[in-house]
Amino acid sequence: MASKAEIERVIAQARGVEDNPFNLGTRGYWAFQDSMFGRFIAARPRRLHELRGLMASTGGTELDGSPESLGPLGEWLAVPVMAGGNWNDGLDWLPVWTRISGNERPSPGGLGLAEYYRLLEMVGFYFADVVISQLPGSKWVCWRRERFNFSRTGEFLVDMGTFPVPSAPLDAVGNSLASIFRTLLDHSDPDYEASRERTLRSEFDRQVSYRLEWEAEGRPLDFQAAPTRDGAGVNRGPYKGSRIKAKIDQRRGYG
Repeated sequence: MASKAEIERVIAQARGVEDNPFNLGTRGYWAFQDSMFGRFIAARPRRLHELRGLMASTGGTELDGSPESLGPLGEWLAVPVMAGGNWNDGLDWLPVWTRISGNERPSPGGLGLAEYYRLLEMVGFYFADVVISQLPGSKWVCWRRERFNFSRTGEFLVDMGTFPVPSAPLDAVGNSLASIFRTLLDHSDPDYEASRERTLRSEFDRQVSYRLEWEAEGRPLDFQAAPTRDGAGVNRGPYKGSRIKAKIDQRRGYG
């Protein structure tokens, strides 16, 4: 896990284009994102402990790591959503993957942004544990793509072996929170009908079914080769072995 000093050193040394941690796809960018990813993964045991403590203190059920437990957990998410701005989780950290700029959209139910982001991380880790337990080989990664301008590049996702489609635990939690809020807001609004179905369990079923269908079709699993190395996402996809990709790699500093 990278220390704060190491991360600051990466930023301080970002003099040229290839070393700039804020320039998508450069070596400096990957060094910075991988440092953040190391801190993110290291926090997992603590986040799961905090989640269980919150549920125990607010009437939630015990979590046994099974897909069935996502139902009660998803129902418990209504507790903070209904509390809205009055929700107090007693915590004082922010996920390493977020930056609060002041321009964010309101969170569901008026939850404070810090509280909302903490819910995404705590519940996201649990959701990912359930996915990983059901799909052998799956793991958290700092996501790479064969082209750096593709969406999700550098995000923290679970590689299910179904490249280029990963499992997105943080998205699953966010969708569930939004669905709960919309249902509580107005049961009769047809525009929100589909959103009511985006529970934690339905998100799990949707993401896992993609992998199961992939395997049923006899397609080989394709996992990210090296989640903490510059070239982890290259040599994949339509640019594999092409001259264009080779030029892109050379410009990016991979060859």
